[in-house]
This record gives sequence, C-alpha cells and structure tokens, in this order.
Amino acid sequence: MEVNQFLMGDEPWSFLLEVVFRSVLAFIVVILAIKATGKRGVRQLTIFELVIILTLGSAAGDVGFYKEVGVLTAFAAIVTIVLMYRFITYLILKFSPMERFLEGKAVVIIDDGLFTNHILNNQNISFDEFFMELRLEGIEHLGQVRKAILEVNGQISIFRNDASEIKPGLNILPDIVQQHYRVIPYNGLHSCINCGYTEIQEKDEQPVCPSCNHTKWGRASARGCNQAA
Repeated sequence: MEVNQFLMGDEPWSFLLEVVFRSVLAFIVVILAIKATGKRGVRQLTIFELVIILTLGSAAGDVGFYKEVGVLTAFAAIVTIVLMYRFITYLILKFSPMERFLEGKAVVIIDDGLFTNHILNNQNISFDEFFMELRLEGIEHLGQVRKAILEVNGQISIFRNDASEIKPGLNILPDIVQQHYRVIPYNGLHSCINCGYTEIQEKDEQPVCPSCNHTKWGRASARGCNQAA
C-alpha cells in the first residue's frame, strides 16, 4: 500500500488548504440553506446542532466510501468543522445577535385563543402539522389555549386556560377544520380560519373578520366553557 495514496488519495499536499476553504464555505452555505427552510423542519435540534451533524457526517462518510478521498483531507475537514464549532460557540456566548441568528428565538404563536402575527405572516409553518401537534396535547379548539410558543428547536409549548377561563374557539378536529365557507350555513358560533377570531353569526351572512379582514370561516367549539357549542 502506497503511503501517499493512503494519506492524500489522488490529490497533492497543497490540496489540504483547499479542503479547509471548502469546509468553511460548506459550513456557511448549509447554515443559510437550513435557515431558509424554516425551523419547523428541524425537529428537536437547533439549526446549529443540525449543521454540525450534517457536515461532520459528510466529512466522515466520504473517506469511508470513496477511495480517491484521502484520510488527511477528511481529517482536515473534520478538524476545520470542529474549530468552526468552537469559534461560533464562543461568539454565541459573547454576542447575543449571533445567538439569535443561529438559534432563532422562541415566539408566541397563539395568544388567548388567537393566532399571533408571527404565524399569520410565516409561510414556513404548516397549519395541518400545527393542528396535529395541538391535538396530540388534547386540544380540541383554540379557546382552550392561553398561549402556545414555538421553541427554538421547533417544538411547541402549550399553556392551557384554566377550566373557568375556557372560551369558544376555532375547532381543530380533522373532520371539521377542513370545512371552510364564506356564507354562514347556520346560526351560531363561527371562527375565522385565518386568525381564530370567534363570534355568533346568523345563517346566510357573509361576514368579514373584524380582526384580520379575511372572509373564510369555520366551525367553532365551546366545549369546556359555559357557552353551548
């Protein structure tokens, strides 16, 4: 076995400097790419942690599967990634803007049974997935929720209203939440499907939501409160 082939593959020793440059560039590009997808795609890991796993896995995997990739080139890539991790961790501890850029921040997405502007203006959040997570916590309608917070790792923290504070809200059960209409089909409680605003409406009305100006409505529920559903 030729030592130079084992250590460097088919590349000259000067290629190590290029490996360092490629690793730094790949690290930055992966961070920007993952941030562009929205953190709802990153489950239980922060963006920074996922980048480390992806880049280290790629560097370690290439040398194991491709003969032309030298051991030292892969080692240089891994060392560079680890040094970048240590350096950025230091910046995160020293500069809060760096922490906010890499990790994001927790945001309130439901406040007192209504969607906040964050979720209304964020195209990266799937309502179907969001409603699923609420249902997994036993939530039937938004009036049961005092606050819901999207954490930096993509998970949702839910704070329920006390039994005496539950009010009517948008029904999120699967067979009901898909039913949308502009003309009210029956007298009773209805909720704006865009923001969750709930009020009593009469049959054949075509109301505009006073909270967000949308015109699509869905069934509301008052389960758990004093008002009949």
